[in-house]
Amino acid sequence: MERLTLTEHLSAARMARHWVCEHCPEEHLPEARRWIAELLTHELVANALAHGHGPLTLSLTHDAEGILVGISDSNAAIPALKEQTVHATSGRGIAIVDALATAWGYYPSHSPVDQAPEAPDWDDAGWPVPDDDRPGADPEPAERLEAFPDPAGSPPQHGPAGKTVWFHLATG
Repeated sequence: MERLTLTEHLSAARMARHWVCEHCPEEHLPEARRWIAELLTHELVANALAHGHGPLTLSLTHDAEGILVGISDSNAAIPALKEQTVHATSGRGIAIVDALATAWGYYPSHSPVDQAPEAPDWDDAGWPVPDDDRPGADPEPAERLEAFPDPAGSPPQHGPAGKTVWFHLATG
């Protein structure tokens, strides 16, 4: 796993998307899919900058199946997939990730980002294996949307100290 620490700066999203593409071999992220990886990385880093605080940690793992990118921050608020309206000027980041990623989700961190533990184990389908003792453990894929706050205004759910939002992008 490769990691990059990003500061709260306007150029962080640009730096992150270029870093992801530079660190993925062509066989794990074909040229035709790089724009998707750049867009999804940009959206998640922009969300972390807008809604989080402190430094961000970008992590990257790649193999023959594709790439797995995670963005960790010190804000425990869980990302929400919001209903989109024609006139909305924001709130589309997670919807874009949901539409273009092979899979995505989050898992809580129990310590500050700079001391973040390794990501949880991943199953054969590319999903984090939940730790039943961990509050807010990542739900099964079918339950993922039900775990998000109601877009109509329910307060956000909170994990322990921070979170990592991740996406998987298959090679083809």
